Amino acid sequence: MKTTRSISSPSSSRRSAAGALLLAVTVVLAGCSGAEEGSGSHTGDTRTVTDALGEVTVPADPQRVVSTDFFSSSVLVDVGITPVGVMEGVAEPDSRPDRYVETLGGVEQLSTYAEIDVEKVAQLDPDLIIVDAEFPEPETLERLETIAPLFHVDLSGDWADRALSIADGVGRLDEAEAQQRDYRERADAVSEEYRDVLDATPLAIVSINTTENTWASYAPGGWPTPVWMDVGATFRTPTQGEADTADDWAWVSDEELSKLDNAGMIIVLEKEQLARYADNPAWKQLPAVRKNRVFTDFPSPATSSFRWGMDNLDSVETILSEVRDA
Repeated sequence: MKTTRSISSPSSSRRSAAGALLLAVTVVLAGCSGAEEGSGSHTGDTRTVTDALGEVTVPADPQRVVSTDFFSSSVLVDVGITPVGVMEGVAEPDSRPDRYVETLGGVEQLSTYAEIDVEKVAQLDPDLIIVDAEFPEPETLERLETIAPLFHVDLSGDWADRALSIADGVGRLDEAEAQQRDYRERADAVSEEYRDVLDATPLAIVSINTTENTWASYAPGGWPTPVWMDVGATFRTPTQGEADTADDWAWVSDEELSKLDNAGMIIVLEKEQLARYADNPAWKQLPAVRKNRVFTDFPSPATSSFRWGMDNLDSVETILSEVRDA
């Protein structure tokens, strides 16, 4: 059963005259000293929406949104909201398409995978804070709740469902649904146009270990695979010792590169590492290598919003065109 979480100022339930006086003094002090933890009370219309944990009351039209996870900031940008605070690294080149890097480049960075800087969040005086549904410590969540309502996102679920949920949380679901329709139409068109290539050319998306002489191939559902799944790509069958589901991961020795001989095309995510295979006989004998079907130009392979997905479809179509013409 869903739970209803309505977040308000900790002082709102005080009934006594002394409590009312204390609240008034707190508001005055906050106005004099700037936004501090616990002072982020915002007024205005609210709405009840469903996040990853249940129902939550949020501002109807949030203006100052903090995004503490890796993915939600791109959804916000897509629907016309520039967050006032983001996770570290989201504006790094190649972390996502250029439009997001440019938009988020000057935004305050206040969180990592390890922690959220609650003081920085408070100073930004947000009216909504987006957080990972599983990661933050309870103590951190309690402190954030004194600043603004929290909207929890499921980072392990389907990216499209997550994007729609975030858009709904900020009152922009209509925009996201329109973008989703455009994305699906484009994915279907690419799938139809290149059906022959997709069926006949099994795909391997490969990471090359930067510190050890190993590599790994992503199973469908892994973070670089969604756009390929959406066009109906055929993934190569993993061999014994490789991860065969998106929840598994296995590094394989460079001595076993021949395992990739059932791939019709290979996408390498760490292109700078390919130099170590230049004289590797097993690599040079792979069918995809001999047919010039190894691709390294697939920027920002993760997909977390629909316009980001459209950019990745551009890359997919370019690769499929080159495979057909090879």
